[in-house]
Amino acid sequence: MTATPDNARNTAGPIPVGLIATPNRLEQLATFVQRCPNLDLRAQAGMPQSACLPDVPWVDDTRVLVGQRELQAVLLATSTADDVALSRTAAGNGLHVWRLPPLADTFAEAVEHVRQARKLEVVYRVASWWEHVAEHAWHDLDWPAEFQAVFSEVLVSAPEAAATESLIYPPAVGGALPNEGYALLEALVALRGLPESATGLVGRVRDVAGRPSRQAEDAAIAVLRYDGGGMATVRASRGLPPAETRIVHHGRTATVCVNDEEVVLTGTDGAPLDRRGLPNAFLAEELTRFSEAVRGNARDRAAAPLDRHVATSAVLEAIHLSARTGQPESPARLYAGQGWPEPER
Repeated sequence: MTATPDNARNTAGPIPVGLIATPNRLEQLATFVQRCPNLDLRAQAGMPQSACLPDVPWVDDTRVLVGQRELQAVLLATSTADDVALSRTAAGNGLHVWRLPPLADTFAEAVEHVRQARKLEVVYRVASWWEHVAEHAWHDLDWPAEFQAVFSEVLVSAPEAAATESLIYPPAVGGALPNEGYALLEALVALRGLPESATGLVGRVRDVAGRPSRQAEDAAIAVLRYDGGGMATVRASRGLPPAETRIVHHGRTATVCVNDEEVVLTGTDGAPLDRRGLPNAFLAEELTRFSEAVRGNARDRAAAPLDRHVATSAVLEAIHLSARTGQPESPARLYAGQGWPEPER
């Protein structure tokens, strides 16, 4: 990426944007993009012309779209690797960038991506579901004094065709954990920080009739250990019913459960102490945050989730590395190997 100050254009009205998306992600994003009053969708690419949105100019080359001078920003929803490459080109052309996580395919790539992003003079935003939870429910719960999670459980079992629209990012070529499981893994990292070690197993359980054999896992499990004896379990799957999505944190005096509809706090006897609903508006809010950051040139605010995305990448890589080595792996070693400071708790 190259810092480019040539994006100080008029942002009084709707922001002219381009959308680059694969067909399955286009279906999820289209409604939110077109209904966002702060965005003016001027061009689209990344999907076949037969699958594109009506009444929006289609470009057959993504490089042409990110080079259009009438655009101020680009929204990216392809594969992780393609989003990384496109964001570099777009930012180098002076376009503000919004995209879906994961941040990168490897921890080393994630660190380098953030290192370059911090030099930018454009707004760069990688979506964060945890911010949606924190804003609408987490901070308002009637917490018991000094609640601290000791044992956490992450469970995601997404349908084969698509993931839960309000919570999980659409499936791509990657496995169940970095795709369907990413939002909850980010939420786990937000509360618990980096684990001391991660032990993981990944695998393929079944193939779908009429489709090519999988190139990535449809099931992943992990056990995370934290300093002081805390622990967490993670299970993510695709196409293995029943469909479920939740993260649970057990403390010594209370339990909190988060799903795509609500956050519920219960006592040790299971009786509800407090509950807060989550609006089905994650992507709409993300685009609003992004557009407001562009209008206010709030680069730091837009980039706030990046360190958490880096930490989530470290946990993901440690789990997959453990699955290959058969040994517990330390996310902190990944930080040390890249000379990158560990996140503060």
